[in-house]
Amino acid sequence: MSLTDKAIRDAKPKESVYRLRDGNVVCRGFGVTVAPSGTKTFFLSYTSPEDGKRKQVSLGAFPAVSLRDARLKAAETRKSVDTGIDPVAAKRDGIARRMAQRELGTLGDLLDLYASDLEMDGKRTAKEVRRITTKDIPPALLARPAHLVTRDDILDVLTPIAQRGKLIHSDNVRAYLRAAFELGLHAPSMTRWRGRTKDFQITFNPVATVRKSVSRKPRGQRNLSPDEIRTLWQTTLLTRPMHLALLLILATGQRVEEVLEATWSEFDLDQKIWRIPGERRKNRNKTAEPHLVPLTYLHIALLQAIKAETGHSAFLFPSRTGEGPRRYDSLNHSVRRYIGASGLASFSPRDLRRTFKTVAGSFGLSLEIRNRLQGHGLSDVGSVHYDRYDYLTEKRAAMLVWTRSLRRLLKGRKL
Repeated sequence: MSLTDKAIRDAKPKESVYRLRDGNVVCRGFGVTVAPSGTKTFFLSYTSPEDGKRKQVSLGAFPAVSLRDARLKAAETRKSVDTGIDPVAAKRDGIARRMAQRELGTLGDLLDLYASDLEMDGKRTAKEVRRITTKDIPPALLARPAHLVTRDDILDVLTPIAQRGKLIHSDNVRAYLRAAFELGLHAPSMTRWRGRTKDFQITFNPVATVRKSVSRKPRGQRNLSPDEIRTLWQTTLLTRPMHLALLLILATGQRVEEVLEATWSEFDLDQKIWRIPGERRKNRNKTAEPHLVPLTYLHIALLQAIKAETGHSAFLFPSRTGEGPRRYDSLNHSVRRYIGASGLASFSPRDLRRTFKTVAGSFGLSLEIRNRLQGHGLSDVGSVHYDRYDYLTEKRAAMLVWTRSLRRLLKGRKL
């Protein structure tokens, strides 16, 4: 007989499982199982086209699944069997695929791998990669398997950044994402990562066809004029530690991070030398040699003022917790606030290094000696492979010319 809703509702549970089979010849093997608990479940029995064994697949519980819907599902399943598909095996394979999918590396895993790769090479950009991972990329996208990330997904990340007017930051995020996917593509063939990474199954780089927001980054052009230098030197609109950090950058011509992360152990005031270790230099991947910065009376006066102000035993410019040095962002924020309060034309802490280079040139110092004072890597064969002279004598003389001329420019104003 054909099953009816009433017959299924009236079926009483017994001590053991029993089945009510549907006499509807349209879909053979269809019926309902009645369990001792009273649960009634639709099923379809069939002979597997793969191994010839009798099998049974569940089609849902009554009454959550109606008899009509169960018959439709049974007809679809029977059609699959007739075309050579075993629904039990297909379900098992689907579960296996989903489990394997969960083991695939996500975009978050890929960016973590890229940041770790940068950290192994001592690259400071690793911190920025970790920062943009949490700030600029939606959690849902980070959780997606990396090989499923599309060009449109990348555009969905970059477009809001660019539309906020942050074109260069948008291009920076794009560059990090592109480099991360390139690493994911090649990690299996790299001795560093072979067998140590998740399976990303990346076959192409979805960032490769995404255009940049700007054709090229504008080159830094800003340097402070003599009047602006005098204004900055005597300002009271900055906190004392941040003011002293800016003055030390200008007075030494060194990089912002080299100044902010400096430790007192690097300074020998008796010998009037600041020895920046090779591992703290920007070109540390090309040389392990320290950079020797000669100090004059002006620098020593600044250092004494810094010591009196911050009083930290290890760092010249400690963080608020005292557990490490100040970060570049904190100085950048201070400068931004200072510009708003002073009305001075916009500049960044890095522009003070360019100011040193420019103004020292106007004082008659050659480009070569300015480059050596600032620790620029010289790329000619002689400098790279043969010249091991430290030029300290020449640098001392040049730094003295610089500080004396700077003092004249400041018209004798005190620190």
